[in-house]
Amino acid sequence: MNLNIEKLKYLLADTENEICTLIDNCLSDSKIDPHYSAVTATNYIKCYIDISAELGETLPYNTVKEFFDFNAYTEDEYNSFEEKRQNESLYYRGVQY
Repeated sequence: MNLNIEKLKYLLADTENEICTLIDNCLSDSKIDPHYSAVTATNYIKCYIDISAELGETLPYNTVKEFFDFNAYTEDEYNSFEEKRQNESLYYRGVQY
C-alpha cells in the first residue's frame, strides 16, 4: 500500500480547529442528555498527535492536557471536560485511546 503523505497532511491541516469545535460543544453540552462525545474528542487529540509525529510534524503539545493548555482552555474547562470524559467512558462503545 502506498500512503499519500501530502493528502494525509491536507486532511490533518484543519484538524486542530475541528477538535476545538468538538471540545467547545462538549463543554457546553447538556450533562443530562449529552449530544457530543468527550471520549471521541480525546481520541481525536491522541490520534492527531500520534499521526503528526509519524509524519515528522512537530506539534507544540504531546498530551491531551498540553493540547488544552496550548489552545487557551482554562484549568476549569479542562477539569470539566475530563469529568465528562470519565463519566462517558463508563458506557462508551468503541475504542478509547
